Amino acid sequence: MLDYFKKYIEKNTTLPKEHLDTVTNCFHYFEATKNEIIIPQNKISKKLFFVKKGCLRVVCTRENGQEWTRQIATENDFITIFPSFIEQNISASYLQAVETSSLYYISHKDFIQLNATIPAWRLFYTRVLETTYVNNIKRIEQLITMSGKHLYDDFRSNQNELMARLPNKVLASYLGLTQETLSRLKAKKQ
Repeated sequence: MLDYFKKYIEKNTTLPKEHLDTVTNCFHYFEATKNEIIIPQNKISKKLFFVKKGCLRVVCTRENGQEWTRQIATENDFITIFPSFIEQNISASYLQAVETSSLYYISHKDFIQLNATIPAWRLFYTRVLETTYVNNIKRIEQLITMSGKHLYDDFRSNQNELMARLPNKVLASYLGLTQETLSRLKAKKQ
């Protein structure tokens, strides 16, 4: 079950064989069904996930009940509710499978142990965090500086495959638009 993940780690790190086995032995396979809440709101995120197949999202809920998708992960991405996972505190967000998904996960305890004992793993994880951080900053800048139309056009141009996979409700909440606005923008493009 871990062959795919092992190949991914081999390709993206410089782990020696004995460390590669140690790392992959800390990961476990998990299948999530479509719309399954993997980490509920008001819980501590105790797992870091790697997406083999599928799509996950981190969701915040506003006081009025409106959802806001703040992160999306697809194949070969890592995802969790990072602030909760790193600080081990309760999160106001939740993690949900957008599609039926094949995942690998590591517990927080094993994750901390790997960081303490395998420098190449720590370096790899630092790169994962940096990529996540840069992507989140770019996304924040887009949300601040771009109109809804430009956000939609940019996403359509750069993430067309993902756009086809996301339900309108999820796409609208990721772009910070109402579903009605998203429907109008889609209609204009067709």
